[in-house]
Amino acid sequence: MSNWCIDKGRLAEQRPGRRDWTSAAAGVRLVLGVCAALLFLLPDSSFAHRHRPKGPIDCGVVSQEGYTAHLDICKYEPMKMYESYCENVPKTGEATLVLDLMSHPLWKTPVALTLFREQGKEVVADAPPHVYREGIASLRVHFATPGRYTLEVKPQGVLNAASQPVVLKFPISVGMPSPKSFASLGVGEFVAVAILGFLLYRFWRKRQFERLKKSRPF
Repeated sequence: MSNWCIDKGRLAEQRPGRRDWTSAAAGVRLVLGVCAALLFLLPDSSFAHRHRPKGPIDCGVVSQEGYTAHLDICKYEPMKMYESYCENVPKTGEATLVLDLMSHPLWKTPVALTLFREQGKEVVADAPPHVYREGIASLRVHFATPGRYTLEVKPQGVLNAASQPVVLKFPISVGMPSPKSFASLGVGEFVAVAILGFLLYRFWRKRQFERLKKSRPF
């Protein structure tokens, strides 16, 4: 047998066969699976919602019949002073609901506040009608259990076109995180997931190369 045939045979042995390609595909699937799991486990972006002092009001706004208000849920977090959430609160406990009465007529109208737990319409906290001349209303509450809540803001004596009382309803979810979507990833989170995926791939490739060297010594 000529040296050319021997060299060709050795080259063929060194080429990755079907088994190697199957193993490579399995490794890629492993990396993608780990990254997908990380995306699922990362907390929802609304849990870390903070209103920038000069930023847009992008959530927590309810309007009806020309009356508009904005809700911030301020919750004390150890080592972080407090966090401001939009409508999804990650944990139970003490919180302060802060309402910005954006429509000026509300500043001169008595407004009643009532927080309901949706299951059974249980009243969790309430404040009697009061005129908030500065346009800011607040209500201290205690979320004892996870679940869905509703804050009702009722301007007294204000009716809609159907002669029904105007009620601004703010939905609130407590302790009910939802999976994080890819579109909602922040830059830092995306970079962290990408780096971890790359490191896992490098580790897997190194293990594959060491296994190949042991099984096929040169």
